[in-house]
Amino acid sequence: MNPDELLQKYAAGERDFCLADLSGVNLSGANLTAADLTHANLENATLSRATLSRAALGGANLRGAELVRADLRRADLSGADLIAADMRVANLSLADLIGADLRVANLSLAELMGTDLIGADLSGANLSLADLRGANLSGANLSLANLNHTHLYQADLTETNLHDANLQRVLYNEYTKFPEDFDPIEAGAYLIAPHTSLAGMDLSQAYLHKVNLHKSNLSGADLSKADLSWADLSEVNLSGANLRGANLSFANMAGTNLSGVNLNGANLTGVKNLYQANLKGANLSAAIMPDGAIFN
Repeated sequence: MNPDELLQKYAAGERDFCLADLSGVNLSGANLTAADLTHANLENATLSRATLSRAALGGANLRGAELVRADLRRADLSGADLIAADMRVANLSLADLIGADLRVANLSLAELMGTDLIGADLSGANLSLADLRGANLSGANLSLANLNHTHLYQADLTETNLHDANLQRVLYNEYTKFPEDFDPIEAGAYLIAPHTSLAGMDLSQAYLHKVNLHKSNLSGADLSKADLSWADLSEVNLSGANLRGANLSFANMAGTNLSGVNLNGANLTGVKNLYQANLKGANLSAAIMPDGAIFN
């Protein structure tokens, strides 16, 4: 089936494309919402920016497919062959990828919030900067995978194979579940939770929206261009930290130690209790203050 024929049938209301041979076709930007492509052959197909939300792709062959920025929210990809697929910046939130084969797939910057990856094979996959908040990775194979800068808040990695996986600068919280006897801190991950120590750590450009860091030690940390909007930073030690260009809008900074902090160009709009914080020696040049004024 050629792409024009497929799109004409879809426009006419047809949704059943089970077992269709679409190998190598170009469906970039196509709208195939809720299409049934179960066991279809889409090997090496181009589906960049395609809308496939709620599509049925169980058991489909998507080996080597290009899915850059594709919308796959709530799609069924269980048992699909996604070996070496390019899924950069794709949205796979709440998708079903149970038992999918994602070996050496590129999922950099992908959204995988609440995604079901039970038993999936992600060995050698690139998941750098991906958002895996609330994802279920129990029993998955992540050996040799790159999870650098990945967000794993509330993720379930029980019985996951993390052999030789790169977890440098991974962000997780007290609700993240790791395999028994696995030490995420030793692997280079950062615990984002109250009363934790992240002194001197590199958290530049980190997504820390609404996190609770109450009474934590972040002295000397690099938080330049980090998103700390609505975060609880009450009684946090940020002395000497770099918050240049950071987004601190509506954060709680009651009792926060900001002595010697670089807040150049930081957004402090709506910050609660800023003037109760210790700002001795802080650099507020070009910062947007709580009232919206720019500090000179």
